[in-house]
Amino acid sequence: MEKRFFIITRTQTKSVRKSIDKGTVGCVEKETLDEFIGTLINYSAKQGCSLKKDNLQLISRHEAQLLIFIDNLAKRLELLQNRKLFSAISALQENDLVVVRHKHVETPGVVKRLVEKGKKGSNGLDVLKPMAFEVELLQEAEHGYSQSRGFVYPIFNAGEILQVSLVDKPKPTFKADEHNGAQKQMDLGRQNSDSSDVPQRRQAPERPGPPAALSPTAAVENGGLKRVVSGGSFGSALQTAPLELGSLTELQASNGATVHGVVRWIGVPEGKSENWAGVELDYELKDCLDGQLGGQRYFSCDRNKGMFVKLRDLRPDSRFLPAPSYKEPPCYPEPQAAAERRFEADSRNEDAPPIPESSALQLLEGRMKGIQGHYNSCYLDSALFSLFSFSPALDSVLHCPVVSEELIQSVLRRDIVNRLRRQGFVPAENVMKLRQLLGCDSFTFEEKDPEEFLSVLLHQVLSVDPLLKIRSNEKTQDCYSYQIILEREEAVSVPSVQLLLERSFLSCDLKFEEIPSCLIIQMPRFGKKFKMFPKIIPSAELDITDLLYNTPRECFLCGAVAELECYQCLRDPRLTPGMIKQFCRPCDKQVHSHRQRQDHQPREISLPWDFPASTPVPRQKMELFAVLCIETSHYVSFVKYGPGRNSWLFFDSMADRSGDENIPEIKACPQVGEFLSRSEEGPVQVELECTDVFVKRLLCDSYMFMYQCPALCLYR
Repeated sequence: MEKRFFIITRTQTKSVRKSIDKGTVGCVEKETLDEFIGTLINYSAKQGCSLKKDNLQLISRHEAQLLIFIDNLAKRLELLQNRKLFSAISALQENDLVVVRHKHVETPGVVKRLVEKGKKGSNGLDVLKPMAFEVELLQEAEHGYSQSRGFVYPIFNAGEILQVSLVDKPKPTFKADEHNGAQKQMDLGRQNSDSSDVPQRRQAPERPGPPAALSPTAAVENGGLKRVVSGGSFGSALQTAPLELGSLTELQASNGATVHGVVRWIGVPEGKSENWAGVELDYELKDCLDGQLGGQRYFSCDRNKGMFVKLRDLRPDSRFLPAPSYKEPPCYPEPQAAAERRFEADSRNEDAPPIPESSALQLLEGRMKGIQGHYNSCYLDSALFSLFSFSPALDSVLHCPVVSEELIQSVLRRDIVNRLRRQGFVPAENVMKLRQLLGCDSFTFEEKDPEEFLSVLLHQVLSVDPLLKIRSNEKTQDCYSYQIILEREEAVSVPSVQLLLERSFLSCDLKFEEIPSCLIIQMPRFGKKFKMFPKIIPSAELDITDLLYNTPRECFLCGAVAELECYQCLRDPRLTPGMIKQFCRPCDKQVHSHRQRQDHQPREISLPWDFPASTPVPRQKMELFAVLCIETSHYVSFVKYGPGRNSWLFFDSMADRSGDENIPEIKACPQVGEFLSRSEEGPVQVELECTDVFVKRLLCDSYMFMYQCPALCLYR
């Protein structure tokens, strides 16, 4: 009987200690009513194990061979979910045309042959060998590299194939016109990695259009590869049909975001001299209409979904147009409004300041606002929005005179920060530019943590000065963020950020060498599930006076200049537990004369030698300006947009989805400010059942707190 194969689609516990990861491929040995007994490939245990049928998907032998050559398990599942593309890849034969990812670039090529790699039994299964593709890259074929003696075609796994042009047998013939150099092209079935289903609520109207074009540098003739010369632009092959009522269209909103909709009306409105179009958008946008313009109704739609634009500023919805066999942006005539905005942006090269409180809601509140997410980018979107939208805390990074990567600094400043501050929206492709420049491919598709991104960007790429200088064991350590470290027995039910930072510093014997202009604090939670505290109270102000090295501090009892501090007194229930305890010498002697404190070990405090003992001790405080939260691997952020008590926003770069695009959204949440104000006045009893949804998310999902010292931000 022929073997059957499967892939795990849901994580399943294999034993008490070990689980089977999603994406693992295996072979069916036996079958019961609800389970398969299977052998796993590339697993240390080769004998069969019980697998629930609901946790796996059956695949063909050939599909299994293609998938096991992909090392990344997540990539296997991603390809499997794109069924059209995977089916096309599984059907590839010699001389089929493909687009592959080669050295970070999408490159067209021709399949030369399918190859089996490895020895039988090397993957834990004697009946299966991994399979990949030898591909002749057309850029190498053009230069004749592949014809040289000893040339070895590069090998690509199925996950590295982005588009496929399946050619029916016999192979079609493409010939160059000797008179005008034009290519006669045949219609080919094409699948690519961006294919998506048309939304069910409406169907794309049929449009006349050219067939999908192949690479202009290659053609198939009599089953072989023939090089032809073409002087035309590949992108120019993509033509557009005239727009009419019911056409799917796309246009640019005032902030530069590309939005999609349906043409509901075409004509000359009152007071205008040329054709305009009324468009019903796929989703609501702030300040849009309901089909009325100037008091006259031209069509009907829901509130905030109607938009009127000049007809020449519209273009067909590119998501449903025939596309070239490798991705090149369609060549559309540039809408006049977009051209005017681009000219205005080009003429203003000066940097944009942080968004002022007075214009924040008008510029940012609503859908398609903020930074657009794409392909596991939420960790980066939320971090960038939090750091740069309203705060100058890290603006020095944008203007460092000497950095190792000027291109990255330019992309960050011009394409992300300036655009966010001026237009209130950053498209996903702008962020992808930055992700591609970070020096590691995984930043373009894998889930990451914000601190990993910030460390790579600031330290490894831009080589900017560390944000923090922390003294430990008489030595100074540089870092860009601080991870709260606590012992288990120190856990309290609902701590504040102030309490966590103080206890962490005291238990590790740490001090700030200097006041930081920007302080990023990571909470004690790890992975997707472990949280040391179910809730954490944000501290709107963070008092770091008692955490500074060589800085005057106030006696806990009498208010004089303190000379000693005691870690053991921190937990004393008779001395306001939780607060840092430092004393002048008379008070220290009195406190530690108590029989229960005689074993304490107070430590000397380092003080400036010239500080007058009678001078009042100034308090050094930092302001909370953003909180990053995580829930089920998705990052969002709460950001303070001005000095007002209730000036708080909630940002989600992937709040919704339209087709294959994410829709970012920003909402005002003044209730967060009200809660923080109450918590500053004294202890707050938190009843989650009665708590606002935003406040609940802030308390339960907080991951990273960002504080700033405004005076130092401007100075540095």
